[in-house]
Amino acid sequence: MSKEIVFNVGSQQTRIAIVEDGKLAELYIENAEHKRTIGNLYLGRIRKVMPSIQAAFVDVGQEQDAFLHFSDLSDNLPYLLDFLGLKEPSAEAIDVPKGKKDWDRRPSDILNRGQAILVQITKEPISNKGSRISTDISLAGRFLVLVPLQNYVAVSRKITDDDERRRLESLASSLVPDGVGVIVRTVAEDRDAKSLDKDMKLLMERWRRVERRLKEKPSPPALVHEDVDMASSIVRDEFSEAYTRIVVDHKGLYHSIQSYVQAVAPQLVDRVKLHQGSQPVFEAVGIQHGADRAFKDRVELPSGGYLFIEKTEAMHVVDVNSGRSGKGKSQAENSLNVNLEAARVIARQIRLRDLGGIIVVDFIDLYDDKDKKKVYDALKAGFEEDRAVTKVLPMSDFGLVEITRQRLRPSITTTFSSANGAPSGTEEPEADPEELRQAERKIRRLEDTVKQREQEVERLKEEGNTSDDEIESLRETIQSLEAELEAARASQEAPREAAEPAGDGPTPEALVDEMEQWVRDHAPKHRAVTLRVHPFVAAFLRRPVPTHPTQWFMDHLVRVHLEVDAEVPPHTFRVVDARSGAALPDSP
Repeated sequence: MSKEIVFNVGSQQTRIAIVEDGKLAELYIENAEHKRTIGNLYLGRIRKVMPSIQAAFVDVGQEQDAFLHFSDLSDNLPYLLDFLGLKEPSAEAIDVPKGKKDWDRRPSDILNRGQAILVQITKEPISNKGSRISTDISLAGRFLVLVPLQNYVAVSRKITDDDERRRLESLASSLVPDGVGVIVRTVAEDRDAKSLDKDMKLLMERWRRVERRLKEKPSPPALVHEDVDMASSIVRDEFSEAYTRIVVDHKGLYHSIQSYVQAVAPQLVDRVKLHQGSQPVFEAVGIQHGADRAFKDRVELPSGGYLFIEKTEAMHVVDVNSGRSGKGKSQAENSLNVNLEAARVIARQIRLRDLGGIIVVDFIDLYDDKDKKKVYDALKAGFEEDRAVTKVLPMSDFGLVEITRQRLRPSITTTFSSANGAPSGTEEPEADPEELRQAERKIRRLEDTVKQREQEVERLKEEGNTSDDEIESLRETIQSLEAELEAARASQEAPREAAEPAGDGPTPEALVDEMEQWVRDHAPKHRAVTLRVHPFVAAFLRRPVPTHPTQWFMDHLVRVHLEVDAEVPPHTFRVVDARSGAALPDSP
């Protein structure tokens, strides 16, 4: 099976796709409002201890209190609390015994309201439920997982060779410092001591930063360690010899991934590729249609049947329908074929949408037990590559199949209402994914055109056969293109903010009036000026037809060149001389 990871970095979001045999298998979306929080460490404060439900609620600074079930309390909890009680918290200062540690008290006797506690996010908030947290603290690296305040060395069960397990255990034991434990990950198989030692040093430096943060005695709730973002976690946890390539459409992220792979797996660095074509990367790889389909309730089947995927308060429900399929076939044969086809598509859609919890599938009725088993086997086989823990129960007499799938975060269809990454349930109108792709294409075309014009100017200057006026005309064209490019970027980043007042400042209309008043008052002295404004304001000024600067030129014969400057507050503007760049008198 060929596998690859595709990164699409847009102005509003980052999309990461895992592709298997040319088909979109998994899709992850991250933006400023929905950043990955799994793995983050917080110094929280216990709000409630509820022995009746065997849980505590902890304030970690999120909208809802995080949920700490007593089963998620680590066996080293007393040592963790002792660690937090130190004047200068240090793992080496706590004497942690080897082996399993038994408590002599109930959790409800150890945990108290108002108590500070170090916790880690294990599941992100879902609907009106807060994050799931644990006191079993760990920091994941490429080859190792550091477990502070423990005293053991463990090797992944997926490494089955006994000699290799003993080698890795011995090697890790020689590297692990006092006060911490370590788990050797599956990808560490056949790795040398140098690779593991480098990973251990990086993990220990992360933990030292946590200790230094705690020494500052922050007031709970406080974030004391932020785990890597979604893109970095996918590369860290997924990329291996099994993947043929990583494709990235952003130079900065490309160089970052390339540097990381060079450090941890130099033999794979040539598989990291930068996408440079004018076609969006998801379209170039052939997965854009699959990404769009992930946000539709109705999913068409190749045979003419279709699925309906719906979310209820308690579960996801999938309904299988025969539709237009089955010409020239018996009812039993058609039902079996549609169900088998649906089983394969359902497994892909569940992984793609990252559906978790309880999922119930209503297949077309089958009466032969052998046919039911075929559908069950096909559905179960579809989850073989799934990293989430998934259990599938046999088909019931009513044609229902129950699935439970590990849920670590809300599904992308719950979090995002469309491929543009707009949060579902908001009052803002949903953006059309096709319009967003067209906007991305426009930005790419403008960037390419500006680059070509700049190269053309440099070439003409070197040749020396072009007049200064022609060169200046080309430069003005470049400035116009750059202004259009900035407007396109600003409109995509904040279409609504551009039309709204910022804080307690003037309304956009009042700000425009103020700008025009400045132009009117200074028209006799300055026939060409540069107006520096925030990107949101620039987008607002360029929105009408004609634009505000064009209208000012027609009314006052002053050429106003817009220059985007994020340092300028949205409620004001700066006016500078078009040639020298010096601030003009009476500029705000």
